[in-house]
Amino acid sequence: MSIQSMLTSCESSTESQPTFEGSVLIIGAGAAGLTAGYLLAQRGIDFQIVEASSTYGGRTKQTTTFTDFPIPLGGEWLHVNESILTDAVNDSSIQITTRTQGYALTDSIGYFENGVLSIDTIEQVWGEESDQKFIGSTWFGFLEEYILPSVRDKITFDTQIVSVDFQGSSVVITDANSQTFTADKVIVAVPLKILQDGDITFTPSLPDRKREVLNDAEVWGGIKVFLEFSEAFYPTFLVFPDSDTDAGQRLYYDAAYAQQTSSHVLGLFAVGAQAEPYQARAGNDRRDYILQELDAIFDDVPSRTFVKHIAQNWNEEPFIRAAYLADEAPSRISRILSESIDDKVYFAGDAYTQEDDWSSVHTALRSAIDAVDELIR
Repeated sequence: MSIQSMLTSCESSTESQPTFEGSVLIIGAGAAGLTAGYLLAQRGIDFQIVEASSTYGGRTKQTTTFTDFPIPLGGEWLHVNESILTDAVNDSSIQITTRTQGYALTDSIGYFENGVLSIDTIEQVWGEESDQKFIGSTWFGFLEEYILPSVRDKITFDTQIVSVDFQGSSVVITDANSQTFTADKVIVAVPLKILQDGDITFTPSLPDRKREVLNDAEVWGGIKVFLEFSEAFYPTFLVFPDSDTDAGQRLYYDAAYAQQTSSHVLGLFAVGAQAEPYQARAGNDRRDYILQELDAIFDDVPSRTFVKHIAQNWNEEPFIRAAYLADEAPSRISRILSESIDDKVYFAGDAYTQEDDWSSVHTALRSAIDAVDELIR
């Protein structure tokens, strides 16, 4: 969601005692799938996670080799109160040491339009800024430290599910190699674009209302690029007239903010139509395009001080293929997508939410909590 996302509150409802005693299959080992498995493990419910790729984390991907602090190639900011972390862990005996830091009202925002760069503060432009950066960690790091240990041995990788059959007393899912898995219930925790493209067929077919919103849903593509420089010439945020529109978003930001580092790393975040010019280029061509854009703003300092860069084009991930449901999508889309089917098929993920909020890691965690709560009743 937008960097200006407002604080929301949530209460974990995972205190309910389970009445369900069967087995569960979870399709997808992203933030929602991992959290759903973790919460089922807490309740002693048998489950298995099947993941199409060779790794876990989904769009919370990170790299620790670019510089001396973790770089979040996917989900980055915490848009809500830190209580979502304790809600996901759901165990008061566990001390969560993951640290975050919010932006200061005095932090700078550069606005570039018609060849002119103006500098203001967060307080002047956005008012109270609620978003927080992870310090020395990322969303991926949080999941890996607190959620993954309980589910790691239950994940089957390189297993692309192509069908879900729930017409019988059990649910049978089949992968691309015709291998089948059977359980009493299934949680579908795959990216929205995968369902929209029809990668998974359902028997019986999905309800009409769910198929209709799948067709109507606008799913934004997305890219992130990180550039290291020998000096910091940029404000905390750099925005443009098209930084937040109905068609997409883009902004540059100080990716080293709050980190214990001497490195100067500028991040580029772009989704929707605003991502397309960057996605249309690759390698050094993309690098040069970005440096030319920055040179025009900062008087050629970027090219003179450039060190290296790294990019993550989410459209090119074969089992993801996009960023997320558009921020401007009608709320009914995510609500209908989140609806379970026949007490057998449940949905969890950043786009499958029961609230007026979607397309963030915290909404993926909340959706997992909601799905498990409903499943065990």
